[in-house]
Amino acid sequence: MTLKDNVALQTGPSVELRSKSATQSPICLVCGGQTVKRFSKEFHRTDVHYFMCQTCYHLTAGEINTDPAYGGGSYFKEIDTGWKNRNKRILDFVRWISRLPSIHLSAHSMALDFGCGAGQLVEDLNRIGFNAYGFEPFSEGVSLSDRVFTDWSQTRGILNQIELVTCIEVLEHLRDPHTILEKLSRILVPSGYLLISTETYDIGVHTEDWYYLNPEAGHASIFSEKSLRFLLLGFHFEPILRISGSVWLFRNVTAHPRKFVERGYFALSQLRVKSGLRLNYRDATQISDRQDKKISGRY
Repeated sequence: MTLKDNVALQTGPSVELRSKSATQSPICLVCGGQTVKRFSKEFHRTDVHYFMCQTCYHLTAGEINTDPAYGGGSYFKEIDTGWKNRNKRILDFVRWISRLPSIHLSAHSMALDFGCGAGQLVEDLNRIGFNAYGFEPFSEGVSLSDRVFTDWSQTRGILNQIELVTCIEVLEHLRDPHTILEKLSRILVPSGYLLISTETYDIGVHTEDWYYLNPEAGHASIFSEKSLRFLLLGFHFEPILRISGSVWLFRNVTAHPRKFVERGYFALSQLRVKSGLRLNYRDATQISDRQDKKISGRY
């Protein structure tokens, strides 16, 4: 999703944000708390200020010049150049978590990639057996998949049927994440899963040189761990796995609270991430593939 796309999705708090001066502290987009100016980044000969919430540490950008045109796929060619490798990692993650005990997903589950761009992840998910769709209201050029919706009304046929929503590098572009989470909550089955990829701000680690403070990429709303979990909890999503520093698996717990094993998954994965340890999910998935073939007599 691009900076240009974000303009059309802005409602609520963003209107108030634009009405204020570039240096006046806005309210937090997530919890409504008071903010203070934390960072400033030069963009198009102006300073874009990032304001930190004093309650949840969320970073909210002031007004960003939206004149640059990112059409024709140039966003992915010039700015988000690592999207192909990221999609491969996300695909490995999805395959791996769908085989974990007590995670009620399979290779045949229905999935929706929200903010899917041209639909590459949708194609990849369908290729490995998922029944996947995508949603991209501002398509960057020609879609790769005929299963990509460009209008939310087109998703009516799959309401309450989606078991997994992937939301990859989208939330940081949104001035009104609550509206998007409300939509995603409605499209998921009870106890459905939400896989989110977005970098999280750590007040003790990240400085003004952090690459994610990027007005050119349209990063207007940067989450901390606290603000991300606060936002998701407001829609009854609780974390099940911290897959990497930027990738989280949440589940809607309205119908069924987190089980003991799910709490254990999150506690151990959170400890692993905090300790800087990495797990090779691709190798783990390949081991599972070989085990499945042995069981079925195909190996």
